[in-house]
Amino acid sequence: MSTVVGVAQPASADVSSAAAPVTLASTPSGNGYWIAARDGGVFAFGDAPFHGSMGGKPLNAPVTAMAVTKTGRGYWLVATDGGIFSFGDAQFYGSMGGKPLNKPIVGMAATPSGAGYWLVASDGGIFAFGDAQFYGSMGGKPLNKPIVGMTATPNGAGYWLVASDGGIFAFGNAQFYGSMGGKALNAPVVGLSRSTAGYRMVASDGGVFSFGDAPFHGSMGGQSLAAPMVGIASHPGGGYWMLGLDGGVFSFGTARYFGRVVYKTSTSTGGSVPPSRAYALLLPRNTVTAAKLTAKHHDYPAVDITEPVGTPFYAVISGSVTNFNDAKCGYGVQLVGDDGGVYVYCHASQRSAANGARVAAGTQLGQSGGARGAAGAGSSTGPHLHLQLKYPAGQLRCPQQLLLATFNNTTPPALTALPTSGCTA
Repeated sequence: MSTVVGVAQPASADVSSAAAPVTLASTPSGNGYWIAARDGGVFAFGDAPFHGSMGGKPLNAPVTAMAVTKTGRGYWLVATDGGIFSFGDAQFYGSMGGKPLNKPIVGMAATPSGAGYWLVASDGGIFAFGDAQFYGSMGGKPLNKPIVGMTATPNGAGYWLVASDGGIFAFGNAQFYGSMGGKALNAPVVGLSRSTAGYRMVASDGGVFSFGDAPFHGSMGGQSLAAPMVGIASHPGGGYWMLGLDGGVFSFGTARYFGRVVYKTSTSTGGSVPPSRAYALLLPRNTVTAAKLTAKHHDYPAVDITEPVGTPFYAVISGSVTNFNDAKCGYGVQLVGDDGGVYVYCHASQRSAANGARVAAGTQLGQSGGARGAAGAGSSTGPHLHLQLKYPAGQLRCPQQLLLATFNNTTPPALTALPTSGCTA
């Protein structure tokens, strides 16, 4: 029987994090796990020993993945720029930090010996270090959706990559056991974990898809979540854990619950950012209304939402971030979403996500601005947040009904169903 645990646990098992959790890794025994956050903080539970972290130290880019040594007495963290941070008995074998990358790093896997590791970028590029062998990659090849994670085969002679549409790419001795590529998903895939001769993936809505000999012990698909899922980790006995953006841990099968991280994607005034399927609310709930989110734009398909300067704004979908500046938009943030949409936020007073970072839905991207003449305001004449949605690339669509669905926590419309006109005054 599957055990689902997470939010309803004793407070003594909880620790707070100032940054969003990004990954969970099991100890060799399966009697504990580590959770790593974007700022490099590491939190140890059960029999997982703490060997150090990057929490409170300057990072050039946010941490995105973690791998554990064979002994469990050490671990590596990797940042989106390919920088590697080694702790305990984890040795440093090289990194991509300071080197040009076509796309940010999104995943990592260690070799069985613990004497090497692989990194994978969102374009499918593979970087091998130590005794990790290169068996091929998707770098330079067309992908329908970006790569979001990887896992190695038990003997380390191959690896699998998974894309956000559930597509699987197998290299070396990794066998293809099936995928969700080309099939309808309610939410994008965000993580991958292996079994002896198979693998399973998790979507941001908590849905789990098992292939090969990977047993299915249950999922959170179709259930109400306080925040989207961001990853999955296998238990040595065949169970698995899932990790939410808010730090919630959900355990299934042989996997036991040992504690969680508490990360609140809310403002000091109590505004929450609940997910709507794969999507999250654009702004704190206590600052917006349905009328504000569906207001017509003065010029072209887009929306302007009046907000005081300094109001947090969030990624409406998981994806990759590019920060930019221009005369009209001012301080801008472009989010290339896993749904295929390009979301452009304008007139920020501050930006929180690193350039090139991969973020989950609900991650804070910055703070609104727009006061006339202020830094980052661009052509704005008053405090507000501007949002454009392009799908396909270059085609402006009215985002209002999508934003309304996130506000009402209902099923969002397909991007193809969003109109290309009719939302201007």
